[in-house]
Order: sequence, then structure tokens, then C-alpha cells
Amino acid sequence: MASNPAHIDAVADPRPGSKGYLKWYWTKGPGLAKWRLSPHPWTALKRELRGKVPAPYLDATVSKWFEDVFGYPSGARKGKNPVGPG
Repeated sequence: MASNPAHIDAVADPRPGSKGYLKWYWTKGPGLAKWRLSPHPWTALKRELRGKVPAPYLDATVSKWFEDVFGYPSGARKGKNPVGPG
């Protein structure tokens, strides 16, 4: 598999057309409201990113951006603790 597309590991950048714009939009910008408060935010983000991120990188991107937003990996919730670990 080739290396990750630039936007996956990019620094969030609000400038349209920058390599970090997609990440900014979904982790800090207007896109965040489309998935953050969902009962299943990881799944909601994956649904939103489908078609925008290449399929081989979709799950890794969703997991990374979920952790960037919430501060813990999605698996830490195990579906039981809606506020995260601890």
C-alpha cells in the first residue's frame, strides 16, 4: 500500500485548498457539528468521509480524527461510556 494521502496526517488548516483543509473542516470547522454529538460519532464521521477519503485509508483516518477531537481512541468507549475513559 502506498503512503497515506497528505490530508490524513496534515495539520488542520482553514484555508480552502490547503492539504489540511479537509481535516480542519471535519475536526474544527463546520463539519464537526455533523458528527460530534451523534450517539455513534465514529460511525457518523465514517459515513461523512466516505467518498472524500480513499477507501484503504478511511478507517484509519476516522480513528485518528476521532481521537484528535475527543482526546481518546474510539475503542476506549467500548460503546458503554459516552463521556470516554475513566
